[in-house]
Amino acid sequence: MQVVLTHRLIQTVDWFIPVGLQRSTATHWRARIFVISHVLGPFSAVAILGYLHQVLTVHDWAFWTICILCASFWALPFVLRLAGDLFRPALYSFCALTSISVFGSYFYGGVSSPLLPWFLTAQMIGFFYLSDRPRLVLGIIGANLAAFAAAYFINGQFPDLVSLEDLSTAGMISACAATLYSSMMAIYYAYVMVEHSALQEEIKNHLETAARLRIAKHEAERANEAKAVFLAKMSHQLRTPLNAIIGYSEILLEDAEADEPGADGEELRSINHAGRHLLSLVSDVLHMPKTEADSDAIDIKLDTVDLDRCLEELSATCRTLVASNGNRLAFDKPGELGSIQTDEIRLRQILINLLGNAGKFTRNGSVVLRARRATEGECEQVLISVQDTGIGISAEAIPKLFKNFNQLNAGQFAGSGLGLAVSQKLAHLLGGDISVTSQLHRGSEFTLRLPAMATTNAPAMAATA
Repeated sequence: MQVVLTHRLIQTVDWFIPVGLQRSTATHWRARIFVISHVLGPFSAVAILGYLHQVLTVHDWAFWTICILCASFWALPFVLRLAGDLFRPALYSFCALTSISVFGSYFYGGVSSPLLPWFLTAQMIGFFYLSDRPRLVLGIIGANLAAFAAAYFINGQFPDLVSLEDLSTAGMISACAATLYSSMMAIYYAYVMVEHSALQEEIKNHLETAARLRIAKHEAERANEAKAVFLAKMSHQLRTPLNAIIGYSEILLEDAEADEPGADGEELRSINHAGRHLLSLVSDVLHMPKTEADSDAIDIKLDTVDLDRCLEELSATCRTLVASNGNRLAFDKPGELGSIQTDEIRLRQILINLLGNAGKFTRNGSVVLRARRATEGECEQVLISVQDTGIGISAEAIPKLFKNFNQLNAGQFAGSGLGLAVSQKLAHLLGGDISVTSQLHRGSEFTLRLPAMATTNAPAMAATA
């Protein structure tokens, strides 16, 4: 119940506060204090003025002027809403309260006036709401004090309108009211200090976290540099002996087949295939850091490529690779494909990987390499697809295909799980993409889409040309 009442009270107070003042938490709370103090504050003036009304024998113009000024404080929350800013209502409040305290003190008791404590409260209000203009605050205070002193020296004394005994009672009422008013300001300052301390603690925690992140980032960069240096050195160390193994196995295989085909040939073929497979895995691993880095880390050399020649050479090269599992490779195209502007080395790398996967996951089936041109909007594209009749891919596994180290049927088929991830990133660098459609146990089709002409906004153009 208390929470509901507090929420409704805040909603009521916020009705008086313009939206512009609610954007900043500090300004918003200052405006709330202004509204609350100018709704409740005048009730303390009612108590003081009500007492003076009883003890005064004559209710002259000075008394009614003070009453009007005090009553005007109730209008200030509405003025705040209409004015749209806090400065003008706060300036009036400060000037009015200063004048009431000085003006009232002169007529009702002088330095013993019950209204004199409000002069200190007026100064506090002035510096609280007008802290960005201290000269204005000091000027208004000085002008009122000068008027008070001038009136005293001109008349030589204070008007004797209320007895000292009556003034003491009014002073007690005034002191209590001024204390309550000042307490609201003190509560606000306590709230601000708590929030400030919490903010400072939060800033300190963020700075410590940022420092730890900088250290971690530096360590990660050092580790990444060390990894790049290691892979660069290992590239030569690994490829050289593997190429020697593959080369010598091919020479021995040719000699064995020329002399007498038999068991030795099968063993040499196994050595050759194992060597090529290991070289493929090494190439994927060594190529991974480049594809993970920025596109500038990979050299993309755009050139005019005769697509018919490129694909015919590629199908001839990969025919043995696909046939290793008893598969047939077919090359299907509707006619002359013409030329495109791309990086032929990267294009071959993508398609060899797709054809290699098709041959690996298909046994005693068929693999078809298709190519055609298509126009989508104003952009002419080349679509090159690799279709197989292999094991297929489940719908749940397709979204994970192009992630690093993702392997389908890892226990049955060996591989690094990097081939498709590398191919997809290379396709993006060439300004294209790779899509896949598949049915489990019925086969898959991977389609490479490339622009026929490189465009200025293609990612490939951002790389080294």
